[in-house]
Amino acid sequence: MLLRNTLLYLPAQVIGPLAQLISMIVWTHVVDEPTLGVVTLLTATHELLQIVFLTGWSQYALRFLERHQENGEAERFYRTENAFMIGSCLVQSILAIAALFTMIVPQADAQLVAATVAYVCTRSLNLYISDRARVRNQIGIYTLQVTLGPSLGLVIGLILIRLIDRSATWPLAGYAIAQLVAILVVLPRLGCGRGVWPLDRVIVSQALRYGLPLIIGGALGWIGLNAPRFIVNQVSGVAAAGLFAVGYGLGQRAATFAAMLVTTAAFPLAVKSMERHGASVAMRQLADNSALLIAILAPCIAGIFMLRREFVHLLIAPPFQEVTLAVLPLSVLAGSIRSLRAHFIDQTFLLHNRTGLLATISAVDAALTVLLSFIFIRYWELSGGAGATVVAALVAAIASFTIAFSRFGLTLPLKHVAPVGAATAIMAEILNMLPEASSMAIFAAHVALGGAIYIIVLGMIYAPLLSALRLRHRQSES
Repeated sequence: MLLRNTLLYLPAQVIGPLAQLISMIVWTHVVDEPTLGVVTLLTATHELLQIVFLTGWSQYALRFLERHQENGEAERFYRTENAFMIGSCLVQSILAIAALFTMIVPQADAQLVAATVAYVCTRSLNLYISDRARVRNQIGIYTLQVTLGPSLGLVIGLILIRLIDRSATWPLAGYAIAQLVAILVVLPRLGCGRGVWPLDRVIVSQALRYGLPLIIGGALGWIGLNAPRFIVNQVSGVAAAGLFAVGYGLGQRAATFAAMLVTTAAFPLAVKSMERHGASVAMRQLADNSALLIAILAPCIAGIFMLRREFVHLLIAPPFQEVTLAVLPLSVLAGSIRSLRAHFIDQTFLLHNRTGLLATISAVDAALTVLLSFIFIRYWELSGGAGATVVAALVAAIASFTIAFSRFGLTLPLKHVAPVGAATAIMAEILNMLPEASSMAIFAAHVALGGAIYIIVLGMIYAPLLSALRLRHRQSES
């Protein structure tokens, strides 16, 4: 079931994040450092707003919507949902405008304000619709929500920049238009109500109890992820924030992209295991999920590190290259540690309704990131900001691992770690022997070679196990 659902979700998990990675590269060739800094800081600001004013309800829906539907409470849920989303978009818009004028662009014009509001509202709806689609296994709707905005938005943004000017307004407007299209396309197929009143007090109370720790933890997690961006902006200016954003953003997105290839379908399976079979079965499901996650993250980290120079020299605009080379490896390592924690260990606390533990661990991550960012940036400049996130992410992950293993019986898939490590090491050593690529074709060949080596070695290691499974399957049929 996990492998089948993972394959069904795969197009969405490839196209959307890949478009985001490509857009980060493309913007370095199209806009200047201050413009990229403004766009990055605005999108990061919205990430915080949607965590505070959307994530709690979204996670409640992901965890309990199926139960409400089975109990005949769907209409009550839909009314409350509609009221919440309207209020959420309104509050997020007001606060985004406040952040725009106070921290990012004090002289922002009406066009940038309008683009910011449009981006915030459409992006929030995209995110929520995609989570709702995961609950109901509506893979087509989910795919549209996570792919159309990043891919079509990039194209529209580039067109608007070419037709009008290179200000930060038009990349945001491009994404907003594409996100609105994605919403309108799926509206007829969404299961939802039309009213907004009366709110269901029981559902609101349950959502607050479940979601409030997630909001706190998510906000603290956002600080851990994004504090270096804003600290760089405060210490060195918006142009430095633009330089930092490329390597930092590419590393984080690459790690998230790799993780989401296999995790989108995974958590709903763990939820079903918890609801139907209890905690022990759910913990085994999480361990199975993590084996696939580690098998994806390990070669991605190694591959990016080994091919970082040719990647940067071939794809990133010259003004951004030096900083990107320094920041990218650290950023992808920090992103991978956080992905492993978020999509494996922390899900233990979600399944056991112990969301307060997430907030505590995220507080550790956030506090260390802020403290170390100021210190590390002082001594190691922009690369210090990325280094601070590695240390903070590692400490938080160790704390999360310790609690989940000791208190909830979670286990590591140890029998899979050694084969993955061996295949990754062999791949990295062969890539290390290759000369730096001088063209995109050679770079693509290096990437393909690394992937092929990893798959072949892993296949050879697992060949006896696969043969035994096939033999057992044949014997059971006979």
